Parts: sequence; C-alpha cells; structure tokens
Amino acid sequence: MNVSEQIRRGREALGMSQADLADAIWVSRNTVSNWETGATTPDIQSFILMSALFGVTIDEMVKGDANVMARAIARDRNRLLVVGPELSDPSAQGADSERVSTVEAAGAQDADAPITLTMPEPQGSVVFGNYERIDAVRAGMPEFRLVRTFALFSMSNYRIENGAGEAVGTIHRGRATFDPVYQLRVPGFERVQVRREWKPGEFRTVYTIEGEGVGVEGAVLGDEFSIWRQGGRIATVTALRSSGRPVFRIELEDDGARPLAFGVAMIFLLLRDFDRNWVRTSGE
Repeated sequence: MNVSEQIRRGREALGMSQADLADAIWVSRNTVSNWETGATTPDIQSFILMSALFGVTIDEMVKGDANVMARAIARDRNRLLVVGPELSDPSAQGADSERVSTVEAAGAQDADAPITLTMPEPQGSVVFGNYERIDAVRAGMPEFRLVRTFALFSMSNYRIENGAGEAVGTIHRGRATFDPVYQLRVPGFERVQVRREWKPGEFRTVYTIEGEGVGVEGAVLGDEFSIWRQGGRIATVTALRSSGRPVFRIELEDDGARPLAFGVAMIFLLLRDFDRNWVRTSGE
C-alpha cells in the first residue's frame, strides 16, 4: 500500500474529511487532496503529525513506497531552523530523559500532574495573533495564565500570572516586516527575544532566540520539543491528540526558572499557532 492510500485509509478510519485532516495537521485541504492523489508527498512535519493522529509509526506509513521518506528529507532539509546557543552533550540529555519519564509515571498524583494548555482561537486576523487569555492548568487548577493587557493591530502585550494571580513576567509581541517578534521579560532573568523570519531565497523559516542562554531542541512545529537554559533542560512541551483546538502538555523541570520556562514555551506555542493558522488559510 502506498503513502497516498495510507493517508486516505487513516483519515477515513477516523471519520475525517480532507478538510478535517488538513485542520488537524496544519495544512490546506488542497494539500491533503494532492497527497491522496499522489500528486505530491507530505513533508517530515506532516508525517510526524499524521503518524501520531492515525496511531501508526512513520515506517508503517511509508511501507510500500521506499523512496518517499528520502524525498521528504531531501526536500525539507533546513526548512525550519532554530538558531540559539549550543545545548549540552548527548549523555546529559539522556539522563534528563530518564528523569522526565519518572515524572510522567508519577502523574497520577495531583502534585506531580502535568500542566495542560489548550490554545484558544485567535481574535481578529491570524496575522495579528491576539488572544484574550490562555490558561495552563494542573489537576484542574490554574498554574499559569497569559492575560492580554494591550492590543493594536499586530502589536500586543501579555501579563504572565501564576496560580495565585500574581504577575511574574510579560510578553510583548511586535512585528519586524511581516513576521512576529516576541520579547519575554521575567524579573531576575535577562530579556529573551524570539524572532521569526522567512528567508525566501533559502526556502526556510528561521526562529532566532537570544538572551539568558536559552535554546530549543526538537521539532518546534512537531509533536515534542524541549527548552534549555545554559546547558540544562528547563521545560518539555508535547502536543497531545485532540479533535478540536491544539492541546499541549508542559513539563517545567527547573523550579528556579518556572516563569521563564513557561514564558518561552508560550512564545513558541504562539508562533506555532501563527504558522498553523497562516498556512491553513493561505492554501485554501
């Protein structure tokens, strides 16, 4: 069975239309149609999202079409580049991965329950990306929230509040040419800035991160990525399966930098939603 047939069968097994699948994985309906007719093949990000949605491995999806993954890798190499400080060595990353698994196993206890966040619909144009309020909850109780304090066209300011409603930081969204630029300020830390820039000559998007030694590892538009600060992991963000708006699990792994880690995670979730909505609407 080739990839186009795998996509069609996986979609129909979930009772989804082409438009439903397109909305779930952040592409246009025409893109899904082209995949199912064999006119084009998915990119790496789309393979990751569909395999999670259909409950199969990527190997199972491309079985019967041995060259499709090689073509996807060759085409999409460096399409999304995250520029920031170098991360710690692989052995340290493996140790942290074991600790994350321990936290997940203890999730049945309220004190160790993961933080979950559902992205609301943006208000107004997707280019402006304004949200009145975004809540992150743990065991049904507020852990952090983002509250909009100002919005004018593509500019907006947000206050980061902890579960007690106390302000612990701010996020400012501006714009350089077309793309959004986010600045995070948390007392006790340097300013962190994340800039999105599309480079048409290189056919790739670049997210540039500056400040506080913060870096990102993993697929920021895929199913999981981690946030690092000065060589140590401070947060892991995982996309959860959902039939509605995107839902994420956020694990904050450094008690001393929790507001900072949450703020950086929120910037990338805001950028994900910007890309999701922009790609979804521009291809119709």
